[in-house]
Amino acid sequence: MAKIPIREVVLIRHGKPLSAHNEKVNSADYANWVRNYNKSILDPSSHPKQKVPVENSYIIVSPLLRAKLSAAYYGVTQVNEELSYLKEMDIPYYKLPFILRSWHWVVVCRALWFMGFKGRFESFQFARQRVNTLSRHIDELSKSHQRIVLFGHGMTNYFTRRSLMKSGWELLQKDGDFWGVTVLQKHDDKETK
Repeated sequence: MAKIPIREVVLIRHGKPLSAHNEKVNSADYANWVRNYNKSILDPSSHPKQKVPVENSYIIVSPLLRAKLSAAYYGVTQVNEELSYLKEMDIPYYKLPFILRSWHWVVVCRALWFMGFKGRFESFQFARQRVNTLSRHIDELSKSHQRIVLFGHGMTNYFTRRSLMKSGWELLQKDGDFWGVTVLQKHDDKETK
């Protein structure tokens, strides 16, 4: 009896950005925090809890610096695709009369964003559509590449994982922290109709 081919997708979240401090800031300072976060290099003291092999894999990276630097940290010398669909879901920021820690701002602003509040960033609806497009692309690529490794971002990885699971991928491992690794597999005999 022939062995059933197994396809695998590995989602790796980027390492911790050097700018990812958690100081108390007002809304204007938080907007600057978001801009700095998006341009930041990696914190040299941040390292993966586990490092999965990436050899013999189809490598996809986000265009954002922290994802590219994370792939380089893994020793990736050749990227097969740099994919804009894989960039982080925009981190929203709203002008609110608060002083909060930076990561509390992220939580508050993400909650407003999920509820549909608009701003100078992509809408949650558009971000979801982008991730669904990414998931379809991954599923199609996996038919010709048995193992795909993506260096991406927390929210994008989370919604990509959910989208892939809806199309028949099985979750083997998940970790959404900095350097976190999420692994999904699909057996060719479990194709969704």
